[in-house]
Amino acid sequence: GTQSKWRRELFAKHFAEYGSDFMSADIDEKAIRMERPEDMTVAIAIAKADALLPRLAGKDVLLVCMDQVVCCDGSVREKPESETEARAFLESYRSGKGARCVNGIVVHNTRTGRRVTGCDSSTIFWRPFPDAVIEHLLAEKLIFTCAGGFTAEDVQLQAYLERVEGTLDSIEGLPIAALRSLLLRAVAPAATHVLFDMDGLLLDTESAYTVAQQEILDRFGKKFTWALKAKMMGRKALDAVQILIDDLGLEGVISAEDFLKDREQLLDKLFAEAKLMPGVDRLVRHLHQHGVPMAVATSSHRRHFDLKTGRHRELFGLMHHIVTGDQVSKSKPDPEIFFEAARRFDGGAPESSRVLVFEDAPNGVEAGRAASMQVCHVPDPNLALSLRGDSHGELSSLEEFRPEDWGLPAF
Repeated sequence: GTQSKWRRELFAKHFAEYGSDFMSADIDEKAIRMERPEDMTVAIAIAKADALLPRLAGKDVLLVCMDQVVCCDGSVREKPESETEARAFLESYRSGKGARCVNGIVVHNTRTGRRVTGCDSSTIFWRPFPDAVIEHLLAEKLIFTCAGGFTAEDVQLQAYLERVEGTLDSIEGLPIAALRSLLLRAVAPAATHVLFDMDGLLLDTESAYTVAQQEILDRFGKKFTWALKAKMMGRKALDAVQILIDDLGLEGVISAEDFLKDREQLLDKLFAEAKLMPGVDRLVRHLHQHGVPMAVATSSHRRHFDLKTGRHRELFGLMHHIVTGDQVSKSKPDPEIFFEAARRFDGGAPESSRVLVFEDAPNGVEAGRAASMQVCHVPDPNLALSLRGDSHGELSSLEEFRPEDWGLPAF
């Protein structure tokens, strides 16, 4: 459901396997106003879907609807309504102010009635561009059909592109990775069981690992970088530390076993103070209240699990069971721990496609996908974009989770 020629061209190029036909919804978008642009764009996309669904009665299709607004200088910008407004928008961009493009997406499966929503944003910056570029854009008139009053694809404007924080396809109005995840989720069955990773997802323990490991590495003049941390996340302790030693050239300087011994002493105190991540308490209690079976599948060994959860035993007691890293032989990205956790539910393992895995680490996402389960990725904001995009959905926090998007009872 789109009038945008850019979106149509991008969809046909990147989602050819789905086939495509295009419609446009006649709704009053300006009548839908919300404080947060993320909420507003999703609400407008939903309104478009609702307007188009009667025209699709009896058809077995995936209906995709989107909306985009641009945020700049503290205000939300839609399509410029006059040349004066368009000039003002362009003047702000050439003065160095970034244009944050917020995309609301809805995918509706007409066969099952399942509807999933998502939001993606990226920011674009330009170097100062001359008056001739502004006059060219005004004469072309395409900017009057675009939120924010610019076309990132314009050749003359592209010459002054400084950087994009995010992805260019998101700037252009069709975030490919986000849409691919939503299409996967829209055709998946409703989730009936939930598996949680723990470190960095339920508990804020990743900072403790960083502090402890850097303290040890200071002895050798080495830096514990985020790129290295991403390689280690989700793996069993000895495997992860061996990666660190190999990556930093410490082979023969300190063994993985000795590094772990030193780290254990530092972590014992830090783990005892672990706090819940945002949105965890609400989500776990909600799922328990509605009888959704839950379990934890963590690479942490049992001793560390007990240390980390000491302040939250009542909440973790709502889980059906816990599987720790010392109870399996292989670490993530191998799916063994998820298969073992699923097997322990009452009645045996449910159908894999009906299990929803929450993960923060790329290795965990890979393990969940290898298990043929649905995966919701909640990455650290520092995680590189190249290590994202293979899940059924991505959130910046569990506070954003919408259970109904996964076939679970709504809050």
